[in-house]
Amino acid sequence: MRLTRLFSQLLLLGAAPLLAQHPPQPQDTLAYATAPLTIREQPFADAKRLGKVANGASVRIYECSAGWCSVHVKKHTGYVLEEYLTRDAPVIAAAPQGRGYTNSKGEWVPSPTRTPDNQPPAGASAQCRDGTYSSSRSRSGTCSHHGGVARWLP
Repeated sequence: MRLTRLFSQLLLLGAAPLLAQHPPQPQDTLAYATAPLTIREQPFADAKRLGKVANGASVRIYECSAGWCSVHVKKHTGYVLEEYLTRDAPVIAAAPQGRGYTNSKGEWVPSPTRTPDNQPPAGASAQCRDGTYSSSRSRSGTCSHHGGVARWLP
Protein backbone atom coordinates (compact mmCIF):
# COMPACT_ATOMS: atom_id res chain seq x y z
CA MET A 1 0.00 0.00 0.00
CA ARG A 2 2.78 2.44 0.96
CA LEU A 3 4.74 1.44 -2.10
CA THR A 4 1.75 2.19 -4.36
CA ARG A 5 1.26 5.61 -2.75
CA LEU A 6 4.97 6.42 -3.07
CA PHE A 7 4.96 5.33 -6.73
CA SER A 8 1.90 7.54 -7.42
CA GLN A 9 3.58 10.55 -5.81
CA LEU A 10 6.77 10.04 -7.79
CA LEU A 11 4.78 9.67 -10.99
CA LEU A 12 2.95 12.94 -10.30
CA LEU A 13 6.18 14.77 -9.51
CA GLY A 14 7.72 13.49 -12.72
CA ALA A 15 4.67 14.56 -14.74
CA ALA A 16 4.60 18.10 -13.31
CA PRO A 17 7.18 19.46 -15.79
CA LEU A 18 5.18 17.93 -18.66
CA LEU A 19 2.00 19.67 -17.51
CA ALA A 20 3.84 22.99 -17.33
CA GLN A 21 4.87 22.63 -20.99
CA HIS A 22 1.20 22.44 -22.11
CA PRO A 23 -0.66 25.45 -20.69
CA PRO A 24 -4.46 25.22 -20.60
CA GLN A 25 -6.27 26.15 -23.81
CA PRO A 26 -7.78 29.64 -23.94
CA GLN A 27 -11.46 29.73 -23.08
CA ASP A 28 -14.03 30.23 -25.77
CA THR A 29 -15.20 33.75 -26.57
CA LEU A 30 -18.72 35.02 -27.07
CA ALA A 31 -19.28 36.90 -30.33
CA TYR A 32 -22.25 38.02 -32.43
CA ALA A 33 -23.07 37.61 -36.12
CA THR A 34 -23.24 40.90 -38.04
CA ALA A 35 -25.08 39.23 -40.96
CA PRO A 36 -26.84 35.91 -41.63
CA LEU A 37 -24.10 33.24 -41.80
CA THR A 38 -23.69 29.66 -42.96
CA ILE A 39 -21.86 27.26 -40.66
CA ARG A 40 -19.54 25.03 -42.69
CA GLU A 41 -17.95 21.68 -41.89
CA GLN A 42 -14.47 22.90 -42.92
CA PRO A 43 -12.99 26.43 -43.26
CA PHE A 44 -13.67 26.64 -47.01
CA ALA A 45 -16.39 28.46 -48.96
CA ASP A 46 -17.38 25.26 -50.77
CA ALA A 47 -17.38 23.01 -47.67
CA LYS A 48 -20.55 21.17 -46.62
CA ARG A 49 -23.19 23.39 -44.99
CA LEU A 50 -24.12 22.43 -41.44
CA GLY A 51 -26.59 25.16 -40.54
CA LYS A 52 -27.35 28.87 -40.40
CA VAL A 53 -26.67 31.67 -37.94
CA ALA A 54 -29.15 34.55 -37.79
CA ASN A 55 -28.01 38.16 -37.85
CA GLY A 56 -27.31 39.24 -34.24
CA ALA A 57 -27.18 35.66 -32.90
CA SER A 58 -24.51 34.81 -30.35
CA VAL A 59 -21.81 32.27 -31.19
CA ARG A 60 -18.95 30.71 -29.24
CA ILE A 61 -15.59 31.25 -30.96
CA TYR A 62 -12.83 28.75 -30.22
CA GLU A 63 -10.10 29.76 -32.66
CA CYS A 64 -9.70 32.01 -35.72
CA SER A 65 -7.21 31.54 -38.54
CA ALA A 66 -6.95 32.62 -42.19
CA GLY A 67 -10.27 34.48 -42.08
CA TRP A 68 -12.31 31.60 -40.61
CA CYS A 69 -13.38 30.97 -37.01
CA SER A 70 -14.15 27.65 -35.37
CA VAL A 71 -17.51 28.20 -33.63
CA HIS A 72 -20.33 26.49 -31.79
CA VAL A 73 -23.94 27.64 -32.25
CA LYS A 74 -26.83 25.71 -30.75
CA LYS A 75 -26.25 22.13 -31.94
CA HIS A 76 -23.67 22.91 -34.65
CA THR A 77 -19.89 23.11 -34.41
CA GLY A 78 -18.12 24.29 -37.53
CA TYR A 79 -16.63 27.30 -39.26
CA VAL A 80 -17.87 30.78 -40.20
CA LEU A 81 -16.18 33.77 -41.83
CA GLU A 82 -14.41 35.92 -39.25
CA GLU A 83 -15.28 39.22 -40.95
CA TYR A 84 -18.97 38.77 -40.04
CA LEU A 85 -18.36 38.40 -36.30
CA THR A 86 -18.06 41.07 -33.63
CA ARG A 87 -17.53 40.97 -29.89
CA ASP A 88 -19.87 43.94 -29.43
CA ALA A 89 -23.35 42.91 -28.33
CA PRO A 90 -26.06 44.05 -30.75
CA VAL A 91 -27.98 47.15 -29.75
CA ILE A 92 -31.61 46.30 -29.18
CA ALA A 93 -33.72 49.09 -30.60
CA ALA A 94 -37.01 50.17 -29.11
CA ALA A 95 -39.95 48.16 -30.38
CA PRO A 96 -41.36 49.73 -33.55
CA GLN A 97 -44.88 51.04 -33.45
CA GLY A 98 -47.73 49.39 -35.34
CA ARG A 99 -48.02 46.04 -37.03
CA GLY A 100 -45.07 44.57 -38.86
CA TYR A 101 -42.60 41.72 -39.07
CA THR A 102 -38.87 41.04 -38.97
CA ASN A 103 -37.55 40.08 -42.41
CA SER A 104 -34.84 37.53 -43.22
CA LYS A 105 -32.15 40.22 -42.80
CA GLY A 106 -33.27 40.91 -39.23
CA GLU A 107 -34.86 44.27 -40.12
CA TRP A 108 -38.30 45.32 -38.89
CA VAL A 109 -40.69 46.10 -41.76
CA PRO A 110 -44.18 47.57 -41.32
CA SER A 111 -47.07 45.45 -42.57
CA PRO A 112 -48.66 46.51 -45.86
CA THR A 113 -51.08 49.42 -45.33
CA ARG A 114 -53.80 51.33 -47.15
CA THR A 115 -53.70 55.07 -47.65
CA PRO A 116 -56.79 57.32 -47.73
CA ASP A 117 -55.78 58.89 -51.06
CA ASN A 118 -54.53 55.59 -52.59
CA GLN A 119 -51.05 57.11 -53.01
CA PRO A 120 -47.94 55.18 -51.98
CA PRO A 121 -46.65 56.10 -48.51
CA ALA A 122 -42.99 57.07 -48.03
CA GLY A 123 -40.73 54.03 -48.32
CA ALA A 124 -43.25 51.85 -50.19
CA SER A 125 -41.69 49.39 -52.63
CA ALA A 126 -44.76 47.66 -54.09
CA GLN A 127 -48.54 47.81 -54.35
CA CYS A 128 -50.26 44.57 -53.41
CA ARG A 129 -53.22 43.11 -55.32
CA ASP A 130 -55.59 44.00 -52.46
CA GLY A 131 -54.66 47.71 -52.81
CA THR A 132 -52.29 47.93 -49.84
CA TYR A 133 -48.71 49.21 -50.12
CA SER A 134 -45.69 47.18 -48.94
CA SER A 135 -42.35 48.52 -47.68
CA SER A 136 -40.61 45.19 -48.18
CA ARG A 137 -36.86 45.34 -48.88
CA SER A 138 -36.73 42.03 -50.74
CA ARG A 139 -38.88 40.56 -53.48
CA SER A 140 -39.28 37.20 -51.78
CA GLY A 141 -42.54 37.07 -49.83
CA THR A 142 -43.63 40.63 -50.64
CA CYS A 143 -47.43 40.94 -50.36
CA SER A 144 -47.65 37.21 -49.63
CA HIS A 145 -50.75 37.62 -47.44
CA HIS A 146 -52.24 40.33 -49.66
CA GLY A 147 -52.74 38.48 -52.95
CA GLY A 148 -49.21 39.01 -54.27
CA VAL A 149 -47.62 42.01 -55.95
CA ALA A 150 -49.77 44.00 -58.39
CA ARG A 151 -46.91 46.34 -59.32
CA TRP A 152 -43.44 47.29 -58.17
CA LEU A 153 -42.91 50.95 -57.40
CA PRO A 154 -39.97 52.96 -58.78
